[in-house]
Amino acid sequence: MIRDTGKLVRYLNPLTLIQLFIYLIMMFAFAQAKEITIIGDSITVGASKYIKYYIPNAVIDAKVGRKFQDAIDRVRILERKGLLKDTVIIALGTNGYFTVEEGLRLIDYLQSRGRQVVFVNVKVPRKWESRVNNTYRELSRLRNVRILDWKAVADNICDARCFRDDGYHLTNIGSYWFVWMIYWYSYR
Repeated sequence: MIRDTGKLVRYLNPLTLIQLFIYLIMMFAFAQAKEITIIGDSITVGASKYIKYYIPNAVIDAKVGRKFQDAIDRVRILERKGLLKDTVIIALGTNGYFTVEEGLRLIDYLQSRGRQVVFVNVKVPRKWESRVNNTYRELSRLRNVRILDWKAVADNICDARCFRDDGYHLTNIGSYWFVWMIYWYSYR
């Protein structure tokens, strides 16, 4: 038991209180999570234990090295198995770019089946990062899809503690922010 409240106040500085407040809000938000399907690459693989914990009804289909071009086949397989939820989150692009036409084929397929499509843009120190993110922006202009701006979260909220040495694979802290962003943007 702390008897000297001055020590407690010094320990709970304003930053700590703000972090605690944000943590409590996020815990409440995660408790309200809906069912989603997430199709992703190594970033999603790394965050999967947090996804399972905070969004327990999520269907996760993630594989290291997966490219956007693999998404339509994964969607069809999940659909056949009855695992394609009403909201489908596509977290691909870390392993290379894709075309607007490839994106439109995926969107049209999912939307023709009544699914909400959500894309997660990328933070990857590779030459295709801006091309992937520009393609996502163009897709959101052409179709009714939502873009989760992982690049902005990674650049403005996360610091070096969020990423492994390669600058894009996630640490536990980064995984937590990635999952928080998926929940927050998908269900608000």
